[in-house]
Amino acid sequence: MKKLSLLFFVSFSLTMATAQTGNKKELFAFAITDYMLSINDSVIIVQVQLPQGQNTLIEKEQIGLLKHNYSNSKDDTSRIGWGRCNLIKENYYYFTLHLYSKDTKPQKNDLLYTRINAPANYKGRIYGVLQNAVFFTQVTGESFFDFDKAFFLNENEENRLIDSMATDIKYTGKEMLKQNDGQDQDITSGMFKGKKLFAAMQMATANNVKDFLDYVIARPQKYAGNSWKISETFATWMAAGAPTVIKE
Repeated sequence: MKKLSLLFFVSFSLTMATAQTGNKKELFAFAITDYMLSINDSVIIVQVQLPQGQNTLIEKEQIGLLKHNYSNSKDDTSRIGWGRCNLIKENYYYFTLHLYSKDTKPQKNDLLYTRINAPANYKGRIYGVLQNAVFFTQVTGESFFDFDKAFFLNENEENRLIDSMATDIKYTGKEMLKQNDGQDQDITSGMFKGKKLFAAMQMATANNVKDFLDYVIARPQKYAGNSWKISETFATWMAAGAPTVIKE
């Protein structure tokens, strides 16, 4: 009963934090750093780092909820602990957390969920993936967007960014086909059914990328808290039948 009460308290508090600020605050996930300081068996301090210039997003004393990163914990995204931001030093935020289990400790890149006053004017798909701490890179490793850029995109800029993602996917599919290294496969379900994977990648459109991003936003657990090559994750999505979000 005590555990259920704590879960209710955290959920209720995160909701009220929005209501009390005129619905300005929105829930974001932030990957924690490798800094951790154990106070005792059930209390630990973790650290979140935000980019320079964004040091007003998280307020002192606001509530945060820590969950496992899927990539860290082999499919486990359960809650680790909850607490408050008790110290701010420049762009570093320190949360003192009460652990739900003494046997479950945080790891680097586990996800702290808290509500922030997000400054974005246009809240499109890139904003949506940013809320889940998801970032995408080109096949060569360069980032498509960072934390700051995602906040200040307008709709036209986002569409150009999505176009560049589609271009990267097409390029990667073409180059992978040239390599002929045995990784090509038949797609057996979904909108690309009957096509070979690398050929289908070369047909990728901006609308396909938007469908993929919508899926990531709707099902963020496997992606949250990490940076991914768009071509690889998009290819995996295609091979799995390209599941899409039904919008009413």
